[in-house]
Amino acid sequence: MTLKYLDETGLGLMLSVVSSWFVKGRGKQFKIPTRWGSDGRINVLGTLSLSGTGEQLEYRLLEGQCTRDQVVAYLQTLADSCDPKGLTVVVLDNAPFHKGGELAKRREDWEKQGLYLRSVPDSLIEA
Repeated sequence: MTLKYLDETGLGLMLSVVSSWFVKGRGKQFKIPTRWGSDGRINVLGTLSLSGTGEQLEYRLLEGQCTRDQVVAYLQTLADSCDPKGLTVVVLDNAPFHKGGELAKRREDWEKQGLYLRSVPDSLIEA
């Protein structure tokens, strides 16, 4: 059995300047360059995999925010690499884009490929 924990994150790639000091009357405003888009962020979707052979981190860099379509595409990639005779369980948190819609439609097909989705119980998630 392989257990995979799926999550997303966004990372700021520039340091925000919150204050500075200048000699009175000589203040100057600086333009700070950004990377990877207008807001200087990079978003990542990935899984930490635990199996009998060890741990593995798998990830995908995202353009813009994480959406249900991106989660479905990532899960399809995982399903395509599964052994139908094996058991791969992906644990999802309760983000809105981890529920319903296309995920529900594809769940049966993914299980035939050996990929099973499970959600963290609401009682384990802090409000």
